[in-house]
Amino acid sequence: MTKLVSCALMPHPPIMIPEVGGSELVKIQATVNSAEEVARLIKEDNPQTIVIITPHGPVFEDAASISIHPRLKGNLAAFGVPDVSVAFETDGLLVRHILKQAKRLGVNLIELTDDLAKNYRLNLELDHGAVVPLYYLHKAGFKGQLVHLSIGMMPYEEMYTFGKAVQAAIDMADKKVTVIASGDLSHRLTLDAPAGYSPRGKEFDELLLEAIKNHDVKALLNIDPQLVDEAGECGLRPVLFMMGVLGGLESTAKILSYEGPFGVGYGIAFISVKDSEKGGNKSG
Repeated sequence: MTKLVSCALMPHPPIMIPEVGGSELVKIQATVNSAEEVARLIKEDNPQTIVIITPHGPVFEDAASISIHPRLKGNLAAFGVPDVSVAFETDGLLVRHILKQAKRLGVNLIELTDDLAKNYRLNLELDHGAVVPLYYLHKAGFKGQLVHLSIGMMPYEEMYTFGKAVQAAIDMADKKVTVIASGDLSHRLTLDAPAGYSPRGKEFDELLLEAIKNHDVKALLNIDPQLVDEAGECGLRPVLFMMGVLGGLESTAKILSYEGPFGVGYGIAFISVKDSEKGGNKSG
């Protein structure tokens, strides 16, 4: 019986934080409502640790990375609201198991040490890709531990394998865990989108969300590179990682919302793991 209780895809636009979005929040009300619902569902599963993977932490060309500091914190000062902050204790035991299992499966995983940060001029605080989803988890009452991961620009297959390594690590750590894939979808949905417009942006978003709903890993591993390029996304690798975490487990996925009024696709999905150790199963 797995210790993984649930997974979720969550977007990370700072504008979905009330203190940042202000009156603009009404334009993405479906996203806000779904983020609150996902946070509530996760809290009901009562995980002891949240594993979050983000595309906006320290990203290396050939390796994913993992934060190892005993306490992690981050804020939205870069978006004008330094008072919006989150802080969590790192799950050191799960970190060690992830490092071990990644090595076993041949996944390049870098530990984010102080020396590495100094050499590469990296910021070791939680990035906004983590802070925004965790804001909603904190608001829902989650007070457990955290593992903070950042994607690498390695092949999609390796991101999926990294997910498999984390699945094995979760079971070794023997505690209930929820995994969050933080990622926005196409950045090219409208004529005034930040990355310019592409008619294929919506096509990418629909393919990715359908793949999550049906747990169709092949659809994502075999995705047309031209389509990915046209979409201008940041969610594919986090989702492939999440698919690896779910690999071989019976689960039920539900897409809670999708919208893109500012030209960027925001998709929210909740995946309930059926054979996990939690009190009763939810369909999501």
